[in-house]
Amino acid sequence: MYISCSSERKMVEIPREGEAIIAGYWSPQLDLCSHPVSLKWKDGKVNTLETLDSLESCAKISSLQWNSYFLLPGWIDVHVHLALDSLDFYQCLENWAQPSLIEDNIERYLQRYLEMGIVGIRDGGDLPGFSWMAKNKVREGVWSGPGIISVREAVNRAGMYGRFLGRGFIDFLDWRDKESGFFDQGLDQLKVIVTGLIRFDAFHKVGPTQWTVEELKGLVESAHERGKLVMAHASGEEGISIAIAAGVDSIEHGYYITTGQLELMKKKNIAWVPTVAPIGNILKYPSDRYSSLEIDTLKRILEGQLSRIYEAYCLDVRMGVGTDAGAYRVPHAEGFYDELDWMIQAGIPRLEVYRMATRENAQIVGRPDWGRLDIGTPMNQLQLVNGFR
Repeated sequence: MYISCSSERKMVEIPREGEAIIAGYWSPQLDLCSHPVSLKWKDGKVNTLETLDSLESCAKISSLQWNSYFLLPGWIDVHVHLALDSLDFYQCLENWAQPSLIEDNIERYLQRYLEMGIVGIRDGGDLPGFSWMAKNKVREGVWSGPGIISVREAVNRAGMYGRFLGRGFIDFLDWRDKESGFFDQGLDQLKVIVTGLIRFDAFHKVGPTQWTVEELKGLVESAHERGKLVMAHASGEEGISIAIAAGVDSIEHGYYITTGQLELMKKKNIAWVPTVAPIGNILKYPSDRYSSLEIDTLKRILEGQLSRIYEAYCLDVRMGVGTDAGAYRVPHAEGFYDELDWMIQAGIPRLEVYRMATRENAQIVGRPDWGRLDIGTPMNQLQLVNGFR
């Protein structure tokens, strides 16, 4: 079996049973330990974590010397698009006509996720079903990769934003007619496109809303009756209000969210996944792709999003860490570290961001067994970090 050494971007092969000396550990379950620790595992799972007096006292212990590493839960990215390449959206869609090329890319992305300590991802869907294919290949052991939660394809209104994410439904009656078949094809969560995209050339402008409150409630109820969580792509005051009123489980992106909406989300226990990297990384890694007007607009959007993220933290709104990986300038795996930094830049303490990236993200994807480090945790769900910052 393997454990990620994310600081060095590599996987380390380990036996099913063994012991090692580590510099310390952190987890939402056990908090921070900055003292040398004897780590033992059995049957591939953590068996003991015993604090030692000093590294000198470890000399007599025959074990792996991981004494420069801290042990952490593996990260979870709750918003990715495995079928996109972060380079050229339209060219990538053309490449979908060559499935073997896309599959090769995805297999490489999945390995990179593991090497960088990301042991779980939630994919936001694609019309051809590449992410669903990847989920099954990892589950069957054909590919190595993180655990994948996949929506398979998104539910969107025909002719509106999201045609690359799902087949599109003419109206709510069309959805009702095809609802059973949609769920029968298999999916882990339901994703609904509530609004279009934000515009880069006009501040506070968002693509049109696709569903009424009653329609979206019907979609949510369809999923909840089947035990499926609902993630809603929504930005702008109108679309976010509809998503909240309909009782979705998480709001993705949420640009231009208001204080009142955050307070309602807290009351209803709705999680927010702010996906800062698709905006922030365009500014962080500049190119000549955007006009000065667009850059100025992006700066305003970023400033507002970071401000709302800190406000949400102060209000104790549930927040997850999701990157929208595959979007322009948000590479798979690497983009996750950008997103961590953006959340920290918003003013959230580092360990709180780490908690969001592990325990909270595990709740958002419906896998509370992920994002943990305690007795019984599988070693391949953890990561080694060289030093701890």
